[in-house]
Amino acid sequence: MVEFRSGKTYIDNSYMNIPVTDKLIVDFIHEMTSRKNRSKSYVSQYNVLANHIDKFSKNMNCTIFTNSITEEFLEDFIYYLRDCGMRINTVKGLIEKVKAITKKAGNYGYAINRTFDEVSVDAEETCAIALSMNEIARLYYFIGLTEKQERIRDLFVIGCLTGMRYSDYSTLTHDNIQNGLIVKKTKKTGVTIHVPIHDYILEIINKYNGELPSGISIQHFNRTIKSIFKKIGFDEVVSFTRTVGHEVITQSYEVCKIVSSHTARRSFATNTYNSGRMKTFQIMLITGHTTERNFFRYIKIGREENAKSLSTDQFFRR
Repeated sequence: MVEFRSGKTYIDNSYMNIPVTDKLIVDFIHEMTSRKNRSKSYVSQYNVLANHIDKFSKNMNCTIFTNSITEEFLEDFIYYLRDCGMRINTVKGLIEKVKAITKKAGNYGYAINRTFDEVSVDAEETCAIALSMNEIARLYYFIGLTEKQERIRDLFVIGCLTGMRYSDYSTLTHDNIQNGLIVKKTKKTGVTIHVPIHDYILEIINKYNGELPSGISIQHFNRTIKSIFKKIGFDEVVSFTRTVGHEVITQSYEVCKIVSSHTARRSFATNTYNSGRMKTFQIMLITGHTTERNFFRYIKIGREENAKSLSTDQFFRR
């Protein structure tokens, strides 16, 4: 554990444009999570953040007010979290929540110090994959699955060709087929999306007598889709490098062991983008992403693949 200066204060009154208040950031977090309209996920995530700040405060022997969240504080907090052995993406998520809740405190009239805006943590590549269209075809045309596996395979293919989240593509019915499109109000955001119907999906609809295969629990789905991929022979090994604590490690996995319901959504985003025939905003209207930054998190393009695609550009010719 790194040793910080005991009794450190992060408050810099030179930045204050409103009176200093005595609102502890942890108290403000609890004030926000205690509201009736907060989801269980929101409450859980911000309670975890409050616990980390509380432990940091005790470790540092300091009191963290709303205006204690400064650039210096966040830099020390990041080091502290990494010293606890956290993955860098976990640290990033916590820092984003600190900044979000501090901005909210400012909106409520509490003193804050905007130097925290200068701090960010770069995300690392996750252990996530995307299937190419050839791999989707390999999955779709495979013969030898049980009836139950076949229904789950077909459902996964629908996800690959609609870009929806599992909660949406697993609940599609014939009523969602309107004017030659799939129309669905998304569960997470409430946005209604319109998706062209791929030929594979038309075949699947005909296969199930005008309906679509229904979903099962996401936990059961993920276990079954892994066993399906293993049965088909998706045993290629992919490697990912990530930072855990202060150490950079590389881990390798077979595709069949890391495929999940969300692989379908990533595959759609990657394949439509890689086609080069669709504008980013058009794809985002289907996936429901509201910013390009969030959309590009879904695009899985390897550096070698990227270099090969660029090699035909006129820039690299005489």
